[in-house]
Amino acid sequence: MKIISNSFRRIADESTHELGITGMQSFLLGYLYCHRDEPPCQHDIEVRFNIKHPTATGLLERLAERDLVGFEQDGTDRRRKRIILTEKGARAAESTKSRLDELDEGLTRGFTPEELATLHALLDRVVENAKSGGRDRRQEGE
Repeated sequence: MKIISNSFRRIADESTHELGITGMQSFLLGYLYCHRDEPPCQHDIEVRFNIKHPTATGLLERLAERDLVGFEQDGTDRRRKRIILTEKGARAAESTKSRLDELDEGLTRGFTPEELATLHALLDRVVENAKSGGRDRRQEGE
């Protein structure tokens, strides 16, 4: 898992380097692009990417410094700010999306649709296990 993670991060960083953003920043821009009709707040990003508050704050600050994201007051909760893509951020998200799609296709080359479905299901289980800290939830109740 560590080898896959490191390789994926390296490839993603290399594919977005010329835009001056990291792979993680490009994933975040992609998420914001997909949710541009209903912009998320920082907490939504923390949950989606399984990152801590300071990490999310740093990512968003760096994207804001590059004029890729902005913030607007939530209409229903004045304590929350929604994260929105700027025009420059939307262009960067569109550019990185095709690169990351190519990366995804390259990593799954040669897989049948059934194998991909199995892989996705297994990886979803790994993610759920990781969220629990790798502990067996059944044993926690004993």
